[in-house]
Amino acid sequence: MTEQSSDYVLGSKEVQQTILVLNLSIAQIDLSITEGDNSVNTLIDSFTFMSHHIEQIQQAGNSLAEMSSDSADVAEHQSVLLSEAGELSAKMQQAIIAFQFYDKLSQRLAHVSHGLTGLAEIVSHEMKVKNEEEWEAFKSSVRKGTTMREEEELFELIFDQHVPTEEAIDIMKERMRQRMHEAEQVEDDFEFF
Repeated sequence: MTEQSSDYVLGSKEVQQTILVLNLSIAQIDLSITEGDNSVNTLIDSFTFMSHHIEQIQQAGNSLAEMSSDSADVAEHQSVLLSEAGELSAKMQQAIIAFQFYDKLSQRLAHVSHGLTGLAEIVSHEMKVKNEEEWEAFKSSVRKGTTMREEEELFELIFDQHVPTEEAIDIMKERMRQRMHEAEQVEDDFEFF
């Protein structure tokens, strides 16, 4: 790979094409977030509905047992109903946790969209692209937009420590795997009743 001289400058056509690609990327991210939000909202409504009905099944099972506590068959059916409802409830909790991960994904994509918008704004103005203060303000804005631990760490690796992008991604993937493993160990240490 040859090193480019420091006086390398994009021509106006190249800058315009860069801005178009940035704007296309921003639009794609925003539309993806909107589509995902609509789908997740539908799923959340469905799970809320199901959760309400699971509670009603559990209550009905308890009521049946109270009405005819002398029958062994009713007690067995009540046990099955409560067991099934409990398993459904546990699966729904797992789904809710998955929705939380989606929420993090949406936040990250919104931050990327914000960063690309700022970059397109700087690159599209000749005076801004050459102004160091504009770049520093942009960098500061991007940093302020890092609301999650992983985003902040990735920013530090790339901007502060100048770690190459692919290497920074690998580092973050390993950190995230380690944190997941630690969270699973903590979860395993708790005894559920």
